[in-house]
Amino acid sequence: ATPLEAGFHLKSPIRQIVLMDNREQKKSFQTQAFSSDIQQVEIFASINYNINKQTAMTLYKEIGTGYYETLIMPRTLENVKAVFSKYSAERLVSERENLSRTIQEQLAEEMERYGINIISVSLEDIDFTDAFTNAVEEKQVAEQQKLKASTQQEQKIIESEAEAKRRVIAAEAE
Repeated sequence: ATPLEAGFHLKSPIRQIVLMDNREQKKSFQTQAFSSDIQQVEIFASINYNINKQTAMTLYKEIGTGYYETLIMPRTLENVKAVFSKYSAERLVSERENLSRTIQEQLAEEMERYGINIISVSLEDIDFTDAFTNAVEEKQVAEQQKLKASTQQEQKIIESEAEAKRRVIAAEAE
């Protein structure tokens, strides 16, 4: 039992050949996770991977042809949830590239022993609950209103000081 390269091969009628695709493959998935501040996040992502030709036979013997469902997907979900739980909801958005890289590195390390190469993990969409999104928007509006009020207050102080100076100058002139 040895892996066969692409091309024409003779085989015995009692010998079985199992086809295993070693090209780069992409699978999309959706899951939910919680941030470190207990905000629920809906995640839409994809993973690109391929299998090593030289270890394909061992992978088949140990796992079978359903290695994606049996091995890759459960470990991917576990890694995504573990990584997301280390970040606050606000940081999840700004650290998106770092999240993808961290998940990919952890997963690649785990899958390497099975002869599976994790090429990339892409976080295509990170969606928060409506309540959280509304709260963030309200916070932004409140900060803008506070800034506007502060600017208006500073403007009034400047105008008052200018008026006071004019009065002093007018009083001194008389």
